[in-house]
Amino acid sequence: MKRFGVAVLSTLVLSSAFASLAGAQPGDIKVIINGVTQQYTQSPVVSQNTTLVPLRGVFESLGAKVDWISKAKKVTASKNDDTLTLNVGSKLAYKNSNPVQLDAATQIQKGQVLVPLRFVSQSLGAKVNWDQATRTVTISNQANGSTTDDQTNSLSSKPLATPVTQVTYDTYYNDSLTYDDAVKLAIADSTTIKTVETNIDQTRKIMQETGKNIDYVPLEAGVEASDKAYKGYAQTNLNYETAKKNLEMTKEGIEYNVKDLYNKLLQKQNAVKLAALNIEDAERKLKVAQIKRDNQMSSDYEVTQATNLVTQNQAALDKAKKDLDSAFLALNQLIGYKPEQRYELKDKPVYSEFKSNVETTVSQVLTSSTAIWLSEQKVDLAELSLKLYNFSTPGNTPYEAEQLNVEKAQLATEGTKRQLEEAVRNAYNTIKGLESQYSQIQAGLVSARSAADMAKKQFDVGLATELQVYEANLKVTTAEQQAEDLVTSIDTLKMAYEKPWVLQGAASGAGVQ
Repeated sequence: MKRFGVAVLSTLVLSSAFASLAGAQPGDIKVIINGVTQQYTQSPVVSQNTTLVPLRGVFESLGAKVDWISKAKKVTASKNDDTLTLNVGSKLAYKNSNPVQLDAATQIQKGQVLVPLRFVSQSLGAKVNWDQATRTVTISNQANGSTTDDQTNSLSSKPLATPVTQVTYDTYYNDSLTYDDAVKLAIADSTTIKTVETNIDQTRKIMQETGKNIDYVPLEAGVEASDKAYKGYAQTNLNYETAKKNLEMTKEGIEYNVKDLYNKLLQKQNAVKLAALNIEDAERKLKVAQIKRDNQMSSDYEVTQATNLVTQNQAALDKAKKDLDSAFLALNQLIGYKPEQRYELKDKPVYSEFKSNVETTVSQVLTSSTAIWLSEQKVDLAELSLKLYNFSTPGNTPYEAEQLNVEKAQLATEGTKRQLEEAVRNAYNTIKGLESQYSQIQAGLVSARSAADMAKKQFDVGLATELQVYEANLKVTTAEQQAEDLVTSIDTLKMAYEKPWVLQGAASGAGVQ
């Protein structure tokens, strides 16, 4: 098998992209690949006296292409003419169809496939060292007698493959989740939905019982008992119709709440990916500062500043991981999943220009809103009470007061219409504002990609450093993820724009789970 050459920038970028979302805890096993300390979602473990390391993070850093076949729970890795195949739970791997006995079975922990450390050297021909005292795994690939140590004390250019700007998790999810499936799970798990359905049945029975006392529909004030019975029936009928519409609105509120949490989870995942890349960038800058100081080109102050930057970025990553866990917890709680459950989100919003006539949408919203319908029904009830008002009944509410009830109901209806219209217009303006930001980022991306290409060309002829190429690609990745976050925000706002009442429905739909 061909030995892997000196690590190049593209593999280093990949290793940072697959870096862990959690820092090492006391007692964790440390992994150093080509002089760079690695971080993984799941730290290496010792099982049956065998050290197991994250396959993707290690293999990608050494230049192999790794693919995960979810249904078969199988991993394939390839480099040049060599192909490796592993099945989760098996102690047998295959190298170019030839069986390789593993010291321990492969396993998945926190979304990562772990393989025996010795398999790294068996399959990749890499140099592997295990330091029991410090619990440190050191892995390096060598070629033509050169080692990774040669890379740590020189600022000169080195051969470089095309930089990779696309960031990918080093995570294997056994499960995946679409938005539609999440909505179904949330509705099925919602006690609020069950309560509303029970209320529909209850109000229906009350309405039917009340209707038994109705002999005719009064057109004006007449027999007090009959008038009172009819007003009671009208109220119970409204209660029943309201309960049915409330079920629809509650479901729409849950749909919005799922959309909101689903998209926020996508954004938190992006934040973790970017934070991991920023740590890699800070570590590279620290290494450069140390080299400069060792060569009397700078002072300890620059090293201290670079060290502080690493610390700051580590804190940012820790916060991003906590925010991601909170986002998973919020969505899991809504859809009835266990708090610790993790999965791949299958639906990612795609940008398309928002084309909508806001005046038409306002008209549609005012026509279809359950809240407006309910307000209008209350106006009808108030007018019915006024029409059936009996002046001869002692102790009745003054007629003028009943007239004011009609006026109050009408004002409430008008207020509801104004609130919904304002919500539609605000959502429209916000979406348009986000679209403008998206366009600006896309324009900036053109320049960033051009700069990254130029940095690569300059690197190839020795006019740029590895760090400069990495930072140019990091700017591209940062802009791409900012654009993705804007698209997910727009996607959520579009639902609020078309059905502004879901904002209230979401609160009621998520209130009791």
